Amino acid sequence: MTLKELQGMIKEELESYMNEEEVDVDVDAGDVDADGAESGDDSEDVLRQIYDMLKDKFEGEGEAEEAEEEAEEEADDIDEIDTMEEAKDEVEESVEETVEETVEESTTDVHTQLQERFKKLANIVKG
Repeated sequence: MTLKELQGMIKEELESYMNEEEVDVDVDAGDVDADGAESGDDSEDVLRQIYDMLKDKFEGEGEAEEAEEEAEEEADDIDEIDTMEEAKDEVEESVEETVEETVEESTTDVHTQLQERFKKLANIVKG
């Protein structure tokens, strides 16, 4: 397409647009109030409904986020408690082992001491 063809098309469209008749719109007296509000127009109600729905949606998301954060905190607390319980179990095992070793050593020492005493007593009785 050349420039002259394009200019010709634009000129034709402009002329047809300028020659078009203006379209009348039939409006009854009850269709528009003096305030500019149309009869039967409940746009304020519709806007209120939309606002309420959006408000509920976004407030619901906020509550969901709060609930999610609380759940994460509880999970962290549970993990911390589990860690504490594991540490407690390890300490208890260590204490039990230490007590067993100490009792075993004490028993061995007492046993050895008793054997030596009985030997002395036995020598006294023989002698």
